Amino acid sequence: MAGELILIVDDTPVNLKLTRILLANQAYEVLTASTAEEALELLRTKHPRLILTDIQLPGIDGLELARRIKSAQDTRDILIVALAAFSSPSEEEDALNSGCDGCIAKPIDTYTLGSRVREFLDRLDHPPSIAPPGNPPLQSDSALQPLRGHFLDEAHTLARQWRFGLDGEFDPEPAAQAAHQWIGAAGLLGFPVLSERARSLEAALRARPIDIGELREALDALLLVLAAHLAEQKQRP
Repeated sequence: MAGELILIVDDTPVNLKLTRILLANQAYEVLTASTAEEALELLRTKHPRLILTDIQLPGIDGLELARRIKSAQDTRDILIVALAAFSSPSEEEDALNSGCDGCIAKPIDTYTLGSRVREFLDRLDHPPSIAPPGNPPLQSDSALQPLRGHFLDEAHTLARQWRFGLDGEFDPEPAAQAAHQWIGAAGLLGFPVLSERARSLEAALRARPIDIGELREALDALLLVLAAHLAEQKQRP
């Protein structure tokens, strides 16, 4: 049904904006929150039919958010779909055990996001409703070009700083958090290879002990892809 209310919870601004655009294009009403705390506050006055939540959130994470929503009498009927770069079956199982009704793996496929959301919503309808025809994906929409350019510029600047800082004092944790966010953001923005390079970089950053040679290679591979995409962006009219 057109106008159904969806809440998106994600701490990455580009993910929030792009996912909102994609779902609004499918005629959904969309709310956004960048933290679980903000989402819980919204639920005091709003009652979405479905919540899309990232698992890795600052403060209260997505799994604890699901537990709180499902344990409350007035919100337990809301469908919750976990968003994460699930690297093992156990991570998806943890999401389901926490109260999530389903999972969508990152990077999100922009071509199928609307239909996936519709599938989850149809579980609430008896008999199942017929999914509306999908609107064309927004990957070529001019509204996305500023998002792409900003994302590429920011990622390239940070990756260069990390690359040249490896021989000095380097804190891998904030870099790993940023790389994790890039996995989903790059996929949503239509950069699948960049998403995979970000995944490799996150793995190298989270390895203990850190292999500096492997980390350097992961950063170099990421920078090559970023440079190529930046060059493509400059050639666009």
